[in-house]
Amino acid sequence: MRSIIESIGISFDLFILLLVFVAVAFAVGAMVWMMVSRDNYQQRLKKVTSEGKRQPEILKDQGKSLIESEQQAGFFDLLLSPLHRFALPEEESIQRRLRLRLVQAGFRSKRAFRIYLGAKVLLTLLFPGLYFLSLFVKTFNSQTLLIMASLAAAGLFLPNLIVNLLGSARKSRILRALPDALDLMVICVEAGLGLDMTFKRVGDEIRPLCSDLSEEFHLVNREVRAGKSRQDAFNQMSLRTGVNEVHSLMTVLTQTSRFGTSIAKALRVHADAMRVRRRLAAEERAAKSAVKLVFPLVVFVFPAIFVVLVGPAAIRIMKTVIPAFGGG
Repeated sequence: MRSIIESIGISFDLFILLLVFVAVAFAVGAMVWMMVSRDNYQQRLKKVTSEGKRQPEILKDQGKSLIESEQQAGFFDLLLSPLHRFALPEEESIQRRLRLRLVQAGFRSKRAFRIYLGAKVLLTLLFPGLYFLSLFVKTFNSQTLLIMASLAAAGLFLPNLIVNLLGSARKSRILRALPDALDLMVICVEAGLGLDMTFKRVGDEIRPLCSDLSEEFHLVNREVRAGKSRQDAFNQMSLRTGVNEVHSLMTVLTQTSRFGTSIAKALRVHADAMRVRRRLAAEERAAKSAVKLVFPLVVFVFPAIFVVLVGPAAIRIMKTVIPAFGGG
């Protein structure tokens, strides 16, 4: 690469300095743009909220998170949107599956799909490019090509891995908080609240425990208030979460709304059934723990015990037997 750069009349050191200058200029420009965007969002939020004399603390927190998320999403959207069309699947069904995976990972913005595909293209080109520049190679051999291809594959699949990990973590958080949310729903319904207000109240109460489930409950309440049917809102929630327990809960609520049965009784029966399933799952994990302990015992514990028990005897045997053979 050095010979290629020097052949066009530019020294290699000057080329490296130019690359550093471009990187620093891009970073400074991005920081300035983010600061300007923050000022614009803060002015807009202040203008909207100044119409009221009092503002709840929860609205302040939501406004602050909205500013931060919007400015970050806007920056990445500006950077990665031109690249997303190179990785855009042709089939509409594949696009729907990708969007559903992003929603289940917690990315509901319309920009998330473009940012995700753009990140795949950028990382696929960036990883091998940085490796090629870091080598300062003069020749392009097969080993360099193999490493660059491996880095390109890593950059291509790294966004998939990140989205899958975030989606699994989000599902785990929702699953852990669901029993408490279900108990709160039973209490609210038995206290006389309607189903819509129950979703809103449970969403408020469950926020310190699980913000993901709280957002889902609030979103269902807003969709129903906006005119969407409860069945559609429940189906959308089960799709967004991707948790089987949430899907079964939404099915129970849909059936009670359709047939007019007691919501409190149905929720209590469903809560009891969920407790039984959780207890069986805990017993299953406890039964598997004995098998999972075999590998660390064999690899880490047994060798140490073997050395402690057999080591002194082996040393004595060696001290006794080796001189005897030597003297014979």
